[in-house]
Amino acid sequence: MLIITLILGIVYYIPALVANGSAPFVRRGTPIDFGKKLSDNRRLLGDGKTFEGLLLALTFGSTVGVIIAKFLGEEWIVIAFWESLAAMLGDMLGAFIKRRLGMERGQRAPLLDQLDFFLASTLALLILGVKLQVIQVISVGLIVIGLHMFTNYVAFRLKIKSVPW
Repeated sequence: MLIITLILGIVYYIPALVANGSAPFVRRGTPIDFGKKLSDNRRLLGDGKTFEGLLLALTFGSTVGVIIAKFLGEEWIVIAFWESLAAMLGDMLGAFIKRRLGMERGQRAPLLDQLDFFLASTLALLILGVKLQVIQVISVGLIVIGLHMFTNYVAFRLKIKSVPW
């Protein structure tokens, strides 16, 4: 029973994982912050957060929701969209925090880099009424940390990302 619970937890988070992993495939685009700076003379988000990346992430995350819906119910199409959007908003919040801390695009921020999208998608899942168990959140969170580090290294080696984190 525990293994089924853990697998189900992973399935719940697949739209967020796919959304977060697909946005970097857009190399250039229109920055969401339009190049605006705050009073600290730092960009709101930076060039790495684009409308095109957001659209790709929402498309891929929602598409995964269509597949999941075949097994868990049609509501997963809507859940996947909102979960994907929350994941991307969490990623943007992470970028905003990094800019406020004076960190440049691509600079390493342990845990923030791995968990910003995950925590935001967790919040979205809870708001949407998905019954997450603590063991699912902790287990998937730990998997996300390792998976994020591994996939970013692979993306770096494939020249999809400019840094390996």
